[in-house]
Amino acid sequence: MTPALTPWMELLGRRFRDVGEQYGPNSQMVASAFAALSEVPWLERVGASFDGGGVSIVRSWDDALRIFDDESYNANGVLQAPCTRTEDVLNKMSEGEAWWQRARSDATRYVALSGIPDWLPKEQQDLLFEHLYEFVSMLLVEIVASPEAQCTYFREQLAWFHAGHFPCGWDGDWPGGTMRVY
Repeated sequence: MTPALTPWMELLGRRFRDVGEQYGPNSQMVASAFAALSEVPWLERVGASFDGGGVSIVRSWDDALRIFDDESYNANGVLQAPCTRTEDVLNKMSEGEAWWQRARSDATRYVALSGIPDWLPKEQQDLLFEHLYEFVSMLLVEIVASPEAQCTYFREQLAWFHAGHFPCGWDGDWPGGTMRVY
């Protein structure tokens, strides 16, 4: 059984000294995201049983990778609706793009994207890598654009990634429905 899921509010609620406003008014949350991302056991518990807790359980890589064949997802397998919502708010913020670019650049120090199964075909490995990178980017967009974006989609996924699972899409019309997790 997977260890208990740490809620995203707890993961992103850590406080750090010496954090200024380099990422805008949500700089503390960005710093917390860096800390949480540095602890993520990327995909290490995929396929392990867990308490569904309000999500749709995915049972295979084939089912998990459906996100690359569905038109409601972007080219990197990320659900388009929350991307659009957060990007629209970011684009309206006077310094939002600069804050996000700085956060995205700084995130590379804290993220080691590993855990992609080497037995998957190379094309699927590459798609999965791009998906994970896009997740980190969109998580930071959502944080910088919050609370105006009124979206927690990527922050909710962080809890599952932090537990070693793979949140892989959505069942239903977002924001209704449920997250899919492998």
